[in-house]
Amino acid sequence: MNGVRILLVDDDVALLEALPQAILLRMDGVQIDTSETATDALERIKEVDYDAIVTDIKMPGMDGLALLEAIGKVRPGTPTLLVTGHGEHDLAVRALRGGAYDFVAKPIDRDYFIASLERAIGMRRLDREVERQRLALERHARVLEHVDDGVFLVDDTGVIQHWNPAAAAITGLTPSAVLGQRADDVLPDWQAIGPTIPVASVPGPGSTNARTLPFVIEGREVWLSISGVAFEDGVVYAFRNLTEERALDELKGEFVATVSHELRTPLAAIYGSAQTLLRQDIEIDEDKQRRLLQVIAQESERLSRVAADILLANRIDSGRLQLQTNRLDVARLAQEVVERMRAGFAEREDVTLEVVAAEPGSFVAGDEDKLRQVLINLVDNAVKYSPDGGAVELRVEPNGTSLSVSIRDEGLGIPHGEQQRIFGKFYRVDPQLSRGVGGTGLGLYICRELVRRMDGLLTVTSKEGEGSTFVVELPLALAPQAEESAPVVQHA
Repeated sequence: MNGVRILLVDDDVALLEALPQAILLRMDGVQIDTSETATDALERIKEVDYDAIVTDIKMPGMDGLALLEAIGKVRPGTPTLLVTGHGEHDLAVRALRGGAYDFVAKPIDRDYFIASLERAIGMRRLDREVERQRLALERHARVLEHVDDGVFLVDDTGVIQHWNPAAAAITGLTPSAVLGQRADDVLPDWQAIGPTIPVASVPGPGSTNARTLPFVIEGREVWLSISGVAFEDGVVYAFRNLTEERALDELKGEFVATVSHELRTPLAAIYGSAQTLLRQDIEIDEDKQRRLLQVIAQESERLSRVAADILLANRIDSGRLQLQTNRLDVARLAQEVVERMRAGFAEREDVTLEVVAAEPGSFVAGDEDKLRQVLINLVDNAVKYSPDGGAVELRVEPNGTSLSVSIRDEGLGIPHGEQQRIFGKFYRVDPQLSRGVGGTGLGLYICRELVRRMDGLLTVTSKEGEGSTFVVELPLALAPQAEESAPVVQHA
């Protein structure tokens, strides 16, 4: 009984002196407070959370029944024993109906009184332990509300009893839609998938390894890394969304296959041309030698571009890319790019390349080499994705506080569902090369990142079969100072 505190309330001073002695003889380590009036007792009760209260019913002023009602409001969990005089049966019944734990008739049977008091104190301890556990569960539940992993609880009847916000965000299923529902009804194929999920018997690191499984939820395929921990009444499952990671892994696989193709093709041409030039058993005239050397030069340049794309993407991802910031004449740069691309695509007589500049001398602040690379890449794509020919137009025009550079073609176009995905790393519109368009799948990713690092924006509008328009928006440069300042190096 260590730490137990009891309050005795009675206007009979003799009882207040005798009853504590009887209690202390039978119960060790009990602290006993006394009050001669209900009003004084109520003030004490407001300050102290007693383990039990013993009060007489008949007292002047506020009687025991009124005190019992007040205790129910101030300390509703505190057990209260009422002491009644002989023949006060009706008062005892009213006390029990009012929430009294027990009543003890005078003259007091001390053995019965002590036994009842011990039961009341024991009940109060249990109530406090239950409340402590309830608060702990609430704290744990609040923690689960803020974790990034989805958490849900399935009881031993297969019904979902908890569904945290992360679970709702990952799956798109709200708590109101799943709580109280069977997991079989909420999660398609749960009957087949559920038994394959690893479930540990005890929680803790290394207790089990999560398994990555596909779930089709409302028509969407979601890959979840999921595991569970069993407890007495069911299983708590925790999961995280690996859909994007899995998609990236698939793109990486496609990237390896694509790069292998992009490397093998020029290497085969270079090797074949070199082997032909080295042959001693045939005569090769100067014209044919020149053509073979051109093949070697062109395919070597192609290999260099592939390697450069891979290295540049790696520098972007690692944050080691450095950009120079200067005032750039975009109209001049656009004209330079188109002239260069005309020479590169001289054999494509079915494609026309034009520059439209609304105002000469339109300046932006950026890195000239990187912006040139962006425009070359976008024009190159426009020509490549125009297998049937057509016009490719590069237009430069002011747009408020920014400068717009648009590259429009009349080629294959991009399906609507893929227009936001094309800027992702490794993504290719034609992964099977069915249209004969090569590339690593890094070009548009690099373009977007370079433009973004120049405080710009790269967007696309397209209609399948009717061509595409890529737009680079860059902020206009401020007017030059009297003395041009040195270039600023940006670490992206």
